[in-house]
Amino acid sequence: MKKQFFFLFVLFSFSTIYSQCNIFFPIISPDGNYIYFSSDIDGGNYQIYRANASDFTNATKLTDISGVDNYYPAVSPDGSLIVFQSGQYDAAAEIYIMNSDGSNLQQLTSNSVYDGYPNFSPDGTKIVFDAWDTSNYPEIFTMNIDGTDRTQLTNLGGADWQSAPIYNPDGSKIYFSKGFNADNHYVMMDLDGTNWVNITDPNTFGYMEWALHFNSTGDKIIFQTSEWVGYNNGTDIVIADSDGSNWEKITSSTSAKYYYAPSFHPINNKVYFCFYWASGSSTWSIHTMNLDGTNDIELSSCENLSIIDLLEKEKFVIFPNPVKDNLMISIDDDFILELYDPSGRILLGSNKKQNSVSHLPSGLYIVVIKNTNNHILGCQKIIKE
Repeated sequence: MKKQFFFLFVLFSFSTIYSQCNIFFPIISPDGNYIYFSSDIDGGNYQIYRANASDFTNATKLTDISGVDNYYPAVSPDGSLIVFQSGQYDAAAEIYIMNSDGSNLQQLTSNSVYDGYPNFSPDGTKIVFDAWDTSNYPEIFTMNIDGTDRTQLTNLGGADWQSAPIYNPDGSKIYFSKGFNADNHYVMMDLDGTNWVNITDPNTFGYMEWALHFNSTGDKIIFQTSEWVGYNNGTDIVIADSDGSNWEKITSSTSAKYYYAPSFHPINNKVYFCFYWASGSSTWSIHTMNLDGTNDIELSSCENLSIIDLLEKEKFVIFPNPVKDNLMISIDDDFILELYDPSGRILLGSNKKQNSVSHLPSGLYIVVIKNTNNHILGCQKIIKE
């Protein structure tokens, strides 16, 4: 039976435990109601989540693929399906598809080469993605949404990277980032891989454009660039016409600030992006701002994200509560119990069903229960008498 757990990260006594989590790759559903993202908020690998786009409430964990990180969620045009990359940039990376609520998970690719960064065609029948062919450098491919008819569109060879592809909204072109990984620029091509046209100018080493998205009408694009800060020193966000003209820089990166993976909200004229400041915050969070770059607001971070986990979880009971001497847990399978004080210090780590807490001072504590893959099954506040 599926069970809900509410992780109350707004409590300072619990948020410090997860202060090192990251929240990546925000994308908004076509109706504007949901935001999908990747995070390691549960203490394990990166998984795919969904939340209300307006205020980031009702954040729901959609995947639980153990042992690998899951990135780059993309939403089908009708909002019913999610496709994403499972795995890092290596031969183990594969592409998965699922319903927008996390049900009916299916693996679309299964081979010994990298497959990643998937996006839907506007009619919802195709997926465009980057993948290795005969070398360990990506090219652009398409396939049907059931994984059939895998077709290679680009074939430059050598160390050229063709990556991060996306259809334009009318489905007539594919845009992708071309270069040598540290000097990428965006190119547009026909659906059969011919007629390449530069959308942004070719770059020298250390300058690159990546993570391009369209607005709902298709006349504007948004992407990240290191045009003004150079290699490994931050990125900015630019909005431009769909042909690459009329750049409008809407951020000002200084001191290694990374404005990353931007996307448009389809309705409310806002930009969503993830942010990292190498000289300040040590984690990635999701922000929103106006189209002109004003009113930059942190929408969600580890400290304020509350998770509703709708995946199948183990049933357990922690008792008694309040507790005086021995804290007990009733659970069928193997587990890890961690007990934290209000400052976030871990005071106990155990796989025993009976644990002495008689030595602890009276007060509030947080108990976190994990499975043996280090995935959180739930948490509970307890009072020590």
